[in-house]
Amino acid sequence: MLLLGLSASVPVHAQPAAGRRDCNVNQLAMNVCAAARFEEVDKELNRLYRAKLPMLRHPATRTRFRDAQRAWLAFRDAACLYEAGPREESGSIWPVEHYGCLVKHTERRIQDMRE
Repeated sequence: MLLLGLSASVPVHAQPAAGRRDCNVNQLAMNVCAAARFEEVDKELNRLYRAKLPMLRHPATRTRFRDAQRAWLAFRDAACLYEAGPREESGSIWPVEHYGCLVKHTERRIQDMRE
């Protein structure tokens, strides 16, 4: 949430044309880009999840799929807490590390769902 608020303070003219950001301008830009990248992969994961759920005809199978996804989300979040550490123990690079970890795990989950 904080990053989204901070991104609103970045001047529009500082962003390159066609909605592309220069992610290496400064730490704030890197943080905003990391959050945006995670948002992209998270949307794709949610799209795949919503597409797969109706294909599971048996109610028990749907329940197991939901349970597995919830367990995976808990694992991802715990793994990234371990890898990036808590926000309060980190510096300005924490959002890049945290979102990078979330992206890494989410991309792996997307691959698993596609297979």
